[in-house]
Amino acid sequence: MKNDQQKKLDILGSIERKDEHHIERHSTFLNRIKQGPIDLLFIGDSIIRRWVEFPDVWNYYSSKFNTANFGVGGDTIQNLRWRILNGELEGIKPKIIVLLIGTNNLPTHTGEEILKGIIDIVGIIHDKQPDTKIILMGILPRNPDNIKSDYMKTISFINDELARLDEYKYIYFLDIGEKFIGKNGRVIEYLMPDGLHLVEPGYKIWVDYLLPIIEKI
Repeated sequence: MKNDQQKKLDILGSIERKDEHHIERHSTFLNRIKQGPIDLLFIGDSIIRRWVEFPDVWNYYSSKFNTANFGVGGDTIQNLRWRILNGELEGIKPKIIVLLIGTNNLPTHTGEEILKGIIDIVGIIHDKQPDTKIILMGILPRNPDNIKSDYMKTISFINDELARLDEYKYIYFLDIGEKFIGKNGRVIEYLMPDGLHLVEPGYKIWVDYLLPIIEKI
């Protein structure tokens, strides 16, 4: 019980991961910053990271814009907070940041806590990059797992509340979750085969909705 309570209390904390994957990715991001300008930055968890696994989709962005992908598999809100407070938003001035985070907190936190954590992340980004427009993605749908029987209601609550942030001129909220849900209320298998992560057809749908906002900005 104590561990569960601690997880709930630390939603506004920063947690540094010590695993090799996280250390390597963070180092790679800091080196990317040194290599030149970043105009379009994708940042978040594995759903952001996996963009680069589908070159036909990802290369469109990287060829058209100075683009970087700062996604890390398994990252929670607290892990991302640690990263952006430890160099990943220093020395760059992106015009746009595409942010998606929160799904990895669903097994351990309430909707209210996750909402609070995402809003805090948005605030930190804006403090560090006041001239940057933030495309804030709604949490994508996911199927039940062996930890919780259903996440959909929590995700809907979070996204409905995040939509209110759209009133800020520097935030563009984008919720495309309905495009990935079938008539049975579960995610569409050919878009998200494991019930959580997108594959190439899913990223192509994302492009269709994301690109007009990027070009508008």
